[in-house]
Amino acid sequence: MSYAHTEVAQIAAISRDRCIGKDNALPWHISADLQHFKKMTTKASDTDHKDSIQGIVIMGRKTFESMNSKPLPKRANFIISAQMDYAEQKGLVDTDNTYVMHNLDDALTQAASLAHGAHLETIWIIGGEKVFKDAIMYTDRIELTHVDTQIENGDAFYPELPDDFETAQESEQMHDDKSELGFKFTTYKRKDG
Repeated sequence: MSYAHTEVAQIAAISRDRCIGKDNALPWHISADLQHFKKMTTKASDTDHKDSIQGIVIMGRKTFESMNSKPLPKRANFIISAQMDYAEQKGLVDTDNTYVMHNLDDALTQAASLAHGAHLETIWIIGGEKVFKDAIMYTDRIELTHVDTQIENGDAFYPELPDDFETAQESEQMHDDKSELGFKFTTYKRKDG
């Protein structure tokens, strides 16, 4: 699939019932998963200038707000909001590496153009539910952390994987001592053909 010759990948942590959020927050805190997310969405570079971006993420407005409305460091942050004055509301006008777009297509187009210029191979879709669903048609790879739990009253869910995705890699089952939750990292790729 890809978008303008740039890989589109999704990354999320999901419960057994596919829950990704509750009350606009992650329903758990697993440091290994947060480190995994950072490592996947940030490409270490030899030319590590303070200003150079090392990743590109696209997210919906609620996902951005769940991160205290702070852009992720070292990454270009594309935020999708239908509100025309969202950038003004959140003080994001003329902010480095933060772009408010009004639809997914515009976000992907700008992100792909930026990826080419910054020599980045992947655009990361990081949520939420609607953005994951809308972006699936462009997605080449999905990185899911399967968290071994069920969430009561979750209000955001990861979509069912389409049939043309298959498991490409899977980690061992791991355990987070603080949350006492089991989890594993799984990579899904779109089948060829």
